[in-house]
Amino acid sequence: MRFIPRLVTPAMALAAAAALSSCGDEVSPAGTTALSIKLTDAPADIRHAFVTITQVELLGESGRQVLRDEPFTADLLTLAGRTADLVTDAEVLVGTYHELRFLISGACIAAENESGGTDIYATDGYDPEPCGGEAAGTLVSPGFAQSGLKVVFASDALVLTDAEEVLVVDYDVAQSFGRAAGESGRWVMHPVVTGSQVEASR
Repeated sequence: MRFIPRLVTPAMALAAAAALSSCGDEVSPAGTTALSIKLTDAPADIRHAFVTITQVELLGESGRQVLRDEPFTADLLTLAGRTADLVTDAEVLVGTYHELRFLISGACIAAENESGGTDIYATDGYDPEPCGGEAAGTLVSPGFAQSGLKVVFASDALVLTDAEEVLVVDYDVAQSFGRAAGESGRWVMHPVVTGSQVEASR
């Protein structure tokens, strides 16, 4: 759900921390913590941007851990100023993690055209209907369904202690989609996604 780091606003951080604190006083097994991931978006001129994330992976000192393996689809434009729960209280070993990856199976966008209407673009095989109808062109995307999209941590690494954690992931629509060069009539998706850590102690 920008490879230039973007800070989460204080209001978003407080909201995320409050949501986590309200989950109760359950204690995680020794050596683990409860990690939640919330997806948000910075505003953009695009009117719809549906993305399907099929898997969320965390990679670090203890290896690779799958945090979610069920498809998650959202219109990123609806997340401006709020968050969606992508992962909730996943049991994760404490330690340092250097990569968070999203496997993205496809996307579609509805972009404003010169006449004031919208044109729809979709990746190959992706249903464009949520974006408003039939696709007028192709949304080009690298192989994120296989290699995954690496989320950049605002602090270069995600350090998990025995305190419960929330990671707010900002999928910047304004910087993630752009017209392809020339007169191809295509758009290109180069996701710009940054993760900022919010800690809430028990």
